[in-house]
Amino acid sequence: MYIKNLRVIVYDVEVFPNVFHCCCLDTESKELHKFEISERKNQLTELVNFFYYENKDRMFCGYNNKHYDDVIINYMIDLYHKLNNLPYFRICQSIFNLSNTIVESEEGSIDKFKRWKYMNCFYSMDLLTMQFSQKLRVGLKTMQVTMHYKNVQEYDGDFNQYLPKDSIDDMIAYNINDVESTTELLNRLKDQVELRLFIEKEHGIDCLSMDSVKMAETFLLEKYSEKSGIPKNVIKEMRSPMDYIPLKDVILPFIRYKNPKLQSVLEDMKKQVVYSKERKGYEKKFVLSNVVYSIGVGGIHTIHTPKIFLPNDDEYIGHSDVASMYPSLLIEYGWGPRHLGKLFCDLFAGLKDERLEAKHTGQTVKNMFLKIVLNSPTGKMQQEVSWMYDPFNVFKIRINGQLILLMLVDRLLSVGCEIIQCNTDGVVYRTKKAARAEIDNLIHEVESLTRLTFETDEYEAFYQYAINDYFGVMKGYSETHNPKLIEEKGMFITKNKLGKGLAPVVIPKAVINYFLTKQPVSEFIEKDRDIRDFLMTQAVDRKFKVVHGDKPVQRINRFYASTNGRYLYKINQETGQENNMLTKSGVTILNKFDDLEIEDRKVNYRYYISEANKIIADFVNQQLELF
Repeated sequence: MYIKNLRVIVYDVEVFPNVFHCCCLDTESKELHKFEISERKNQLTELVNFFYYENKDRMFCGYNNKHYDDVIINYMIDLYHKLNNLPYFRICQSIFNLSNTIVESEEGSIDKFKRWKYMNCFYSMDLLTMQFSQKLRVGLKTMQVTMHYKNVQEYDGDFNQYLPKDSIDDMIAYNINDVESTTELLNRLKDQVELRLFIEKEHGIDCLSMDSVKMAETFLLEKYSEKSGIPKNVIKEMRSPMDYIPLKDVILPFIRYKNPKLQSVLEDMKKQVVYSKERKGYEKKFVLSNVVYSIGVGGIHTIHTPKIFLPNDDEYIGHSDVASMYPSLLIEYGWGPRHLGKLFCDLFAGLKDERLEAKHTGQTVKNMFLKIVLNSPTGKMQQEVSWMYDPFNVFKIRINGQLILLMLVDRLLSVGCEIIQCNTDGVVYRTKKAARAEIDNLIHEVESLTRLTFETDEYEAFYQYAINDYFGVMKGYSETHNPKLIEEKGMFITKNKLGKGLAPVVIPKAVINYFLTKQPVSEFIEKDRDIRDFLMTQAVDRKFKVVHGDKPVQRINRFYASTNGRYLYKINQETGQENNMLTKSGVTILNKFDDLEIEDRKVNYRYYISEANKIIADFVNQQLELF
């Protein structure tokens, strides 16, 4: 693989008190380059040559390398002449001490290794920082699990102990597995790489190692500095702090309701003064036409028990949501960061126009990028560390957004609509087909008042377990059976996302299929031939050790419910407390894929069938209670 005309080398380092190893995989030639410093050999010179003197046509790629591996290699290059005069064990001890300093450093505390963190001895990209902001980052082993990598392997030794000579080759095999899995991850992230290359080409921002939020913030900073003439370092220090916010000063004057309950809710909200730094803060729950609503500083959502919504022949299920609600409110009402003035809002409006043009002209990558940019400020406006910090205006956006949705709810209820759900930026409702024109007029009325645009589509059926756990059958599915017309949320998602956990997707697949075809879940599940559909994992903190039966195993595992498997426990190493990781079944660990046929795996189908049937029963029992 070439990126920016540079040959990509995926690499990873392993550090012990007496052994250092670095494995590099050339993604073009598939050649492995291994560099070892131990009692067996000292390849410090070869490593420095490979990373520094011979790196003109190379780009290095790793996972968390910007914070760890790059620092180690920069240190070795920077101090090469000093290290090269030392015996191997002194070199290893020096690298080991640096490694410990990095690992033990608290968030943001890099003073002791800052020199090598920001030293640019070679060009690199980081797949961890590309995908996740700091709070959402996961380790490479977790990533191996969620990407269904062939071998999820943790090192079974102690990195703080001396590595015996006869164990070095096993460690190198582990090192190679990490590099190969990182290479596969890179191949899966080609779209993300292409997006960042587009940004660099169009805007001159090197963002290969930036997550989408950081990428958008950097772009907006560049643009605002260019338009305003204010240096970026000055803008970075700008803020509009406000600790206490009276909500009456936030709410738009045209917010009005006919429904007495909503009138009362509005008046109560106007009396509130909220502390801007408290994420939950003010919240109010109320019942309106047999639906429980929750509103407040965290947003709006309805609260539900499982229910199936199927329109009669004279009915339809509509879904009306505000197109780009938060960006649109920012633009229409000038609610950008106050310290950045009208210029920021004008700049933002121009970007929205650019995105619409890109969308209509099929410029997919540009459209994707600008969508990310337009959705980024409202998150940053609530973060004190951001130059876009302005809690007052972000409260205007969030509070008025939910009150505007309630304006639509108010009108829908007035003409007999049944509200199915209300959440963040949209409303799902069931109503008579004969009322379609009237509903459209009500939506246009809200659009005229708010200067926002609603987009409406339809469902053939809607299966709601909870506010963020549902699946909807979009209009047209019954004629086409196009799986893309099944909208899946939460527990009904049938495709695991990278780094977002691993759940047995055979369960939601069976449930959705049951409601669409009436095929018994037992029949569907027992016919599934893909063992990956049955796999699951569970996050385990480092304070736990994990045992399978009475056998210690690695901390992060990929497993399935089986009839001949033993129970999997995590044990708190401080308290000794045991927790069964799957109480309803023993499990078989499948960290390394093999060629065994599913018939020979002793899958505990009863577990998966029971879980699927439980979800169906929750729907059906709730439905029966209505009659």
